[in-house]
Amino acid sequence: MSRVQSFRFAFVLLLALWASGCQRGASPDRRAAPARDSATSGFPLRVQDDMGRLVVVPAEPKRIICLLPSFTETVFALGLGERVIAVDDYSDYPPEVRSLPKLGGLYDTQIEHALSLHPDLVLMPEGGSTVWSLARGGAAVWAGSARKFEDVFRVIEETGRLVGRAREASELASRLRAEIASVEASVQAQPPVSVYYELDSTPYSVGPASFIGVLLGKAGGKNIVPAALGDFPKLNPELIVASDPEVIIGASLEDVARRPGWSGLRAVKNRRVFNWSPAESHLLARPGPRLAEGVRALARYLHQTP
Repeated sequence: MSRVQSFRFAFVLLLALWASGCQRGASPDRRAAPARDSATSGFPLRVQDDMGRLVVVPAEPKRIICLLPSFTETVFALGLGERVIAVDDYSDYPPEVRSLPKLGGLYDTQIEHALSLHPDLVLMPEGGSTVWSLARGGAAVWAGSARKFEDVFRVIEETGRLVGRAREASELASRLRAEIASVEASVQAQPPVSVYYELDSTPYSVGPASFIGVLLGKAGGKNIVPAALGDFPKLNPELIVASDPEVIIGASLEDVARRPGWSGLRAVKNRRVFNWSPAESHLLARPGPRLAEGVRALARYLHQTP
């Protein structure tokens, strides 16, 4: 399996986890304000995670486990890479992460191994039994992820608060927001480009309200997926053919041209089908500090011809 295929497989697994989290009635409205402790900063810290669980972090964490690549990249971006003691199998940036112990993926986390490392804090996506197993083992576990555009900044800031770097995280979120706004301003004078964004050839795509869908809009794209289909829908290929997008992102021209009825699409005829390079493949799938780089890549694909 290639690196890009591995990325797509991991991303679809993550979507499944997100979907299961959305379907559980106990999941809170993530727009609600988090629980506060007696002080607005410092430790011990008492916060609510995206599963509605109360998480207590007794002291500033010195041993951190990150089980989602966006958490790994955020903690390193906050200058605390030396405190990360283990990561998930898909975390590979920055390069020094590759030498850290790997604890599995979304559904095969090595719980005993993780607990044997005596973490002060575990940052991981919500859903599944792993959260509860790690918590029962005595770890402070904050579970959550970014599903919507505004969640990206919320999760960065909450991560900063959990690791004792609230000010730095706020500054990081502000810089990221400004960089994305700069890309949006740079393409504002150009007409929107109709686009089909492919997550997987089954085909899974992104709705306009998902965080990737919002970023497509900010990069100057007009998503062909109707909002009524949700954030990460599996599409009927006939919808894509009928929409005749100007640009396709996330697939190869050779693969797309072989699909029944697709060879006549404008994107195919004009050779405006763009597959992510290995270096770019994680930029949008990881809603973290490098997200603006992904938006810049989207803008290049949308507003250029080969």
